[in-house]
Amino acid sequence: MDKRIQVDTENFVLNLTCANRVEIQDYFAEIKLNKEFYDRIEENQRVSSGIRNSSWNFSIGETLGAVLYAICRKQKPEVVVETGVASGVSSSFILCALEQNKHGQLYSIDLPWWQDYESGWRIPNYLRHRWHLIQGKSSKTLLPLLEKIAEVDIFLHDSDHTYQNMLWEYRTVWKYLKPRGLLLSHNIDTNDAFSDFCHSSGVRGYSLTNMGGTAKD
Repeated sequence: MDKRIQVDTENFVLNLTCANRVEIQDYFAEIKLNKEFYDRIEENQRVSSGIRNSSWNFSIGETLGAVLYAICRKQKPEVVVETGVASGVSSSFILCALEQNKHGQLYSIDLPWWQDYESGWRIPNYLRHRWHLIQGKSSKTLLPLLEKIAEVDIFLHDSDHTYQNMLWEYRTVWKYLKPRGLLLSHNIDTNDAFSDFCHSSGVRGYSLTNMGGTAKD
């Protein structure tokens, strides 16, 4: 990884979690050296290679996946909620961190992308016992889920990237975030929803390429 990108990546995690740099570097090294994790993801991809390409650039990508891993390792969340799953790259990194923590559950909302194939096909089987998939649009399923689980430690938006949907998800989840809970969003470069939300909520937003994040006071 380029030195500038490495520093920016570490700073993004540091600003959101208030961890020290050495701790964050250790988490990045930990996931990089997790051969079983990467082998299982690639194995799952090869099984479906006839219908999908195997690039790590598909969906959230390896670098931002490692960011999610480091954040979840530091925060030790009890409940993580994400909208948008696709192949399950982001889900896999989050679940790997939860497994390493020996604590926490991930609730994912998604619409299947391909007929006869379930969302999250790349998620390793050994991590799935912490995963709960809710199928449907976030506009229909997110609020009922939040009412059921009551509190959220970390939220990740990666579903429909329209301004209206992004802003609605942010505002809806914000009420259920615990103090110092984190709101993360992929594809914030699509529109101004993330910056507008941070401004209207009086919180500071941080960005890394097309990922945004903010913490609730």
